Amino acid sequence: MLSGLYSPYGYQDVVGITADLLVLTDPAAATAARRAEARTALAHRAATAATQQTRRGYDFPYNNSLETFLGVDCTDAYHPKDAGSWPALAAKEDARAPYFGRLWAWATSPCARNTWTVRDSDAYTGSFDKRTSAPVLVVGNYWDPATNYQGAVTSAALLPNSRLLSSDNWGHTAYGTSACATGAIEAYLVKGTLPAKGTVCVGDVQPFAEPAAGAAGDRVTATKDDLARRAAPARGEPKRLPPVVAPLPAVGTLTVR
Repeated sequence: MLSGLYSPYGYQDVVGITADLLVLTDPAAATAARRAEARTALAHRAATAATQQTRRGYDFPYNNSLETFLGVDCTDAYHPKDAGSWPALAAKEDARAPYFGRLWAWATSPCARNTWTVRDSDAYTGSFDKRTSAPVLVVGNYWDPATNYQGAVTSAALLPNSRLLSSDNWGHTAYGTSACATGAIEAYLVKGTLPAKGTVCVGDVQPFAEPAAGAAGDRVTATKDDLARRAAPARGEPKRLPPVVAPLPAVGTLTVR
């Protein structure tokens, strides 16, 4: 789910993953029709993955994304000393950013300072609230699964000479998602000009903008903010997860060859 939401079209992956989980966890929904749909979806995904692997095989025989991620994060950031402190820290992060906070916290667990011993001799460790000679443009989008929007708000409030540009778009980062966001960022980089205070851009791609072909029923009229508030657990409330039941025997036969 996290990987899919990196794209502005990630809501389509959410639909597919949800349908697959429904078949696996809800016996009442595991009809023959849904089984057939699951077979088709699995086959399509496998074929797509195989095609992509074939295309990339000659160029990238090994995916070193883990090494590059840790090489940057562990060296540039200031992490706790002991990896044993991660369970409590991850739980705290999940309370602050439900569902994704724990995942991102655990992704940095190899960075504990007593296990990751590489140091950058000139890494900047603060302070981060000093006035800079040039203004800083901080960009955050509302529906980012990797860099939470609240982090952009906090960073902009911390930097005295900064301006916050907000964007109502899905996916990771805002550049390229609308003429508004792209133009504001390019104007800052090329000319050093800042967008007006309180500027909020809207992404060109909005989820579920049109009903699926042949779909019955009315369109949802609730805003994304309303839906997000309904889905997020309240303070102190445990995350709401679907019930997990033993999959039906026939589901286990859905193999792709």
